[in-house]
Amino acid sequence: MVSLMSPGLPPLSLQDILENAGRLVDKFQQDDRSYPDLASLLNIPSEYQASLSGLYDQDYPNLAEVGYGLDSLAEVSIEKRVPLPPELVEQFGRMQCNCMMGLFPEIERAWLTIDSEIFVWKFEDGSDLAYFDGLNETILSAALLRPKPGIFQPYIQYLMCLATPVDIVLLGVSFYKSADGGSGDHRGREMHLLPDPLFSIPTDGVYITSIVGAGNGRVFMAGKDGCLYELLYQAEDGWFSRKCRKVNHSTSSLSFLIPSFLNFSFSEDDPIAEISIDNTRGILYARTHKGTIQVFDLGERHDGMSRIAAQSQANILNAAASVARTIESSSFKSIVHIAAVTAQESEAVQLVAVTESGVRLYFCTIPFKSQSKRPNMLSLVHVRLPPGFSATSASMRPTNVHTARYSHGTLLLVSSQSKDNDLLWGVSPDSFCFPKQMMEASTVLPIEGKTWAINEVTSPEPPPPSGQYVVDPPCVVTQHALPPRRFVLLSAQGIHILQKLRPVEQLKQLMVECGGPEAQQIKGFFNLHRLDQACATCLVLACSRSSSDQQVSDWARMAFFMYGGEAQYHFTGLRAASMGGAAFTPTRPGQMSMYSPGTLGSPMMTPVPSMAPLHMSTPIGGSVMHPQMQMGSSSNPIQEVVYSGKHNSIYIYLCRILRPFWEAPVCTEFMSEKDVKYLTSTFTVDELCIGLELVRDLSDFVDFNSKFDLDSQTDILSMGRAGGTSSGLRYDGGGIDEHTRSRLQAEVQRMEKISLQHAQDFLHRVEEVLGLWRILLDHQFHMLANSMSQDLQNQLRNMTFKTLVISGKDLCGTLINCLVERYLDDNAAIDAISDKLRQVCPTLYSSDDATCSKANELLQAARASQDPLQREQHLRQALHLLKGVAQPLNLGVLSPQMASLQFYLGVVELGLHEARKADPQGLALHFYQSGEPQEDIQGMQAYIARMECYKCITDVLSFLWSSSVSPETQAPSIPLQPGPPVNPDQSRMDALQAETYREEVLQMALASDDPLFHAALYDWLFVTNHTEKLLEINTPYVEQYLRRKVNMQTDNTSALDMLWKHYEKTENFQAATRILIQLAERQGSSINLTQRLEYLSRAVICAKSSTSRLGTAAAGELLHELEEKMEVARLQMQVYKCISNLGKAPDKEAAKSKLDSELLDITSLYEDFADRFDLHEMKLAIVHCAGLYDAALIENLWQNIIDKELSSTAQMSTPDRLETVSNRLEMIARHYVSAERYFPVATILHFLEQRSCEQNLGNSWVYQLLLKVDFSLARLLELYDRLYKSKDVIWRNSQRPLHVLFVLQSLISHIAANPGRIPPSDRRRLVTACLDRVSAYLVELQATSSTDPQVQALSTSFKATQARLERL
Repeated sequence: MVSLMSPGLPPLSLQDILENAGRLVDKFQQDDRSYPDLASLLNIPSEYQASLSGLYDQDYPNLAEVGYGLDSLAEVSIEKRVPLPPELVEQFGRMQCNCMMGLFPEIERAWLTIDSEIFVWKFEDGSDLAYFDGLNETILSAALLRPKPGIFQPYIQYLMCLATPVDIVLLGVSFYKSADGGSGDHRGREMHLLPDPLFSIPTDGVYITSIVGAGNGRVFMAGKDGCLYELLYQAEDGWFSRKCRKVNHSTSSLSFLIPSFLNFSFSEDDPIAEISIDNTRGILYARTHKGTIQVFDLGERHDGMSRIAAQSQANILNAAASVARTIESSSFKSIVHIAAVTAQESEAVQLVAVTESGVRLYFCTIPFKSQSKRPNMLSLVHVRLPPGFSATSASMRPTNVHTARYSHGTLLLVSSQSKDNDLLWGVSPDSFCFPKQMMEASTVLPIEGKTWAINEVTSPEPPPPSGQYVVDPPCVVTQHALPPRRFVLLSAQGIHILQKLRPVEQLKQLMVECGGPEAQQIKGFFNLHRLDQACATCLVLACSRSSSDQQVSDWARMAFFMYGGEAQYHFTGLRAASMGGAAFTPTRPGQMSMYSPGTLGSPMMTPVPSMAPLHMSTPIGGSVMHPQMQMGSSSNPIQEVVYSGKHNSIYIYLCRILRPFWEAPVCTEFMSEKDVKYLTSTFTVDELCIGLELVRDLSDFVDFNSKFDLDSQTDILSMGRAGGTSSGLRYDGGGIDEHTRSRLQAEVQRMEKISLQHAQDFLHRVEEVLGLWRILLDHQFHMLANSMSQDLQNQLRNMTFKTLVISGKDLCGTLINCLVERYLDDNAAIDAISDKLRQVCPTLYSSDDATCSKANELLQAARASQDPLQREQHLRQALHLLKGVAQPLNLGVLSPQMASLQFYLGVVELGLHEARKADPQGLALHFYQSGEPQEDIQGMQAYIARMECYKCITDVLSFLWSSSVSPETQAPSIPLQPGPPVNPDQSRMDALQAETYREEVLQMALASDDPLFHAALYDWLFVTNHTEKLLEINTPYVEQYLRRKVNMQTDNTSALDMLWKHYEKTENFQAATRILIQLAERQGSSINLTQRLEYLSRAVICAKSSTSRLGTAAAGELLHELEEKMEVARLQMQVYKCISNLGKAPDKEAAKSKLDSELLDITSLYEDFADRFDLHEMKLAIVHCAGLYDAALIENLWQNIIDKELSSTAQMSTPDRLETVSNRLEMIARHYVSAERYFPVATILHFLEQRSCEQNLGNSWVYQLLLKVDFSLARLLELYDRLYKSKDVIWRNSQRPLHVLFVLQSLISHIAANPGRIPPSDRRRLVTACLDRVSAYLVELQATSSTDPQVQALSTSFKATQARLERL
């Protein structure tokens, strides 16, 4: 573990910062979602067991009595009073029968009926008075309704329903702009009532006491007869229905068909006094004058009607009394108001009723754990007593309540104070954030006059956030975005407009009343709320840009820093010692604190049950900074960093601003009229503008109030000047000295600074993403999204705003590119949009991005330009801009774009520049030169980055090389489809032009001084089989490249082949010779024997060239050695061929493989191959090459050779056989005829004649064979004469004793017949020798038997030959 006092922490990347900040936003949003349901706050155990509250002090805490000094903290205040219009006051004098007043809060109007006339006016200022006097009967009730969709014209925005004793009419309500213009809604327009009723039906004698409209346009009416009616209207009459009719839901759905005098009532005469509709669930509640509550189910689709349950006043009183046994039952009498509890307020509670004494009775109509969401019961589940019922309470209780209004947790009670004045009670839980039980504060205000009506001014609902809350969060979560709630109270004296104060309004009111943040009441406010919650409320005011609130904004900023506390260390595991922390000390010693200090070191006070801790702990775990920031052991306390309220409040306020966006998908699909799916933004322009303004205000606040100097010991966001917060250390033991304490304090402040800086970075990113999205919506977002690839569209479809902020930078960049490309496609200048993007989102669209966009614009201009000079100028300017970009460029996009403009030299220049930019420290070259070690990760990454840059250049070369090949010179190919030949591609570059471009690109590339680029280029030439071009290159990098390739590759044959050619081309013959020898002697099957002979042959040539140039003894010796190697290699080739020509010899293939895979010495050739496979001819050649003389061996080899040739031709005819054998032996003899030691002619002649005699092959073929190898006639005559005179017994044994004489007669006859073959100088001597030998042979023949026909024939032939010789 790293010590907490370590001098530094490893820096985080921006991505880590965004992810950590995002996790904090998630955490605080989850905290806001954790607000309990109303049933949990009221501690309701089940739908069948009711609970009670309001009897204890913590139910209605007295803020003044517990030491906070907040007795002036109001829940409701009177915003203003507006008297009745004077014109209306005059109308009262004309009243004859009846007058009524009420409110239409939907359009911010009040209404007054006097007899048969109705007057409507704006209650804000008493203006825009409208009236309707088209009725003849007294108006009994009035209501403003939303029309059903699709029935009326669009200009009819509302319906006004008026009921008289005789009929019910529906009037159309429209709004038109006033003469001086307006905002376009009912606030700025004049109201007009259409003079003719839209519908009118008779009442059938039923007095309508109340009219209420549902959210879907249905109209419900309360009858004095105790029945619930519905007014149904439609566009046209149907078969069984009229355009407009009245239905009694309390008796029968067919009541409109029955005359009223036959329509009996099955209940007592108890008219319905009030109707309340839950539009979220589709439930209608009705209250009668005698307190009976009825439940009607409108159905899941809100288009049905069925009566579910009813509870009488007596049953309700008994149930309430059994819950509150200590309370007088009279407190539960006379229910004066009912209100539906919507699904946004509670999931378990559906209805609240208010009694005359201010008691609230909560009911449920759906069982708690029911799968069905439809009502089937009406059960009392909680009794909530009003203020004043606790044992120690000194405050008064509400009595004689005659009017009440309950809405979203806020209860307004109007009680009779005197005959002419009322008292208003405002009860709300908004002053207590996130309690575990229901806690409320109350305010009492006097009201002049008797109250006639009270209602809430409705405002447009905010868009529902993604990930719906089970119930709506407290107002503190939304107070930054929504205006305060306003209520309108209508009395005989005029109109009172009330404002419901939230914590932000309460804080503002306190500061104005106290004249600044230093007052005790401001401290009390921070005591009342948690520090982070109070600071978040301060931020709402401090970030406000309203000029009217500038003073309050400054005060809020001061309070933020004064009371926001400091970051702290929390130590556990030590015994208690001195205390200090962020909590305020009570005003008076011994007073009770409302909050448990939790894990923070506030003074030890008695806590109130279920209260939240004063300060929220945010440990630095893995979700925020570094996991090592918590540590502990058996001997040391566990240390935990607790951030200050200032720190946490920034995240809290930000998460609340982002609540409508954070987890919502950024896009939704919609179908166009042409059935084309598009992606459209989930967020509207107005939503983005509001969110962006709030984020920008917070970001400006953080930027303005933070220096974030990590070396500074003072930072305004990390300092707290409130009393009791100076130490910043929380610990439970006294084992830390002062020095250690100060060091820890400095460290914890530094850690908070770092976290605040991360919050600042996160704010900037959120601000930029919102601003970018706003710009995209202004430029047809659906078209921009549609221009993206399908994969990116799928990413966008599934992306939430959270993901877009944290990890969607690339996607934002793609959307920006689509936007810029759209400008370029329209040939529009991009300077304006580029400046806008840089201003709004500088990190998503940096100056480099702007430069790239401008360069792209220049490239587009070059494409459109017809002037070559201007085109070249645009291209050069674009290249200059691109080279000035600091960030890596997307060469995969830029290079093809520049190549399409034939700006190939620009591609080379940009690629080389990007490579240098990608590796400014030269790590890639070191990695390359070191042999590419795998452990050098940085070097490998730099090397890969450079190779990617070089690839754009080699891609251009590939294109130009293929284009430079003329189609006529390409190999013919089969057409892809039958038919006439395809027309040549007119867009294809001319081959000659492509070759010119190719040479230009190659020359510029070779002029580079980047060794790595040369290696990449040569690699490409090598791989694409352009090695002849590589040999033409004359740079100092070629030899280095080839030598490295030889050393790095396992099979480096091709590299060695290129290297010797390079050496030969550069006339380094000595080096070339060494490489060729290395290639020839390389073992393995990669080089065959033929190639080895070629390498040796070229080595000999290079060695000769080297010898002629150097003239050294070493060079001569090398040449001699090579020539000998060459001679042995030729023998090896002959052996290889001989073995190849063998039949199915054993181990033939293995022998061939051995001969092919290396150069062998002469001994190995003889023993392992020639001798093993009986290659006699090769043995003779090897013996001759080695200079070895063994007469017996040589003679034996010749005999074997002759026998082999004769045996191989045994199946031929004699003439063919003699020709074949003669040709074969002639070829062999010519190699050795000049070396008598290896061509023992006498032995060979003797053996040949022996085999000829034995096989009867003839008398002349042997000497003719020897004559072909240039043996002289005289020499042959002498050899044959010796052979005859030797009188060898083999002839007699062969039964042909005269064979040699027959051969001699043939030879001498050949001499006599061909005197021209004898040199003139030798002719006489040879003729004389022939005559002498003929005479001798005749003498010997005469001595033999004269009866032998062979002898006689031979003698005759000799005599004839003798006669011819004598004539010569």
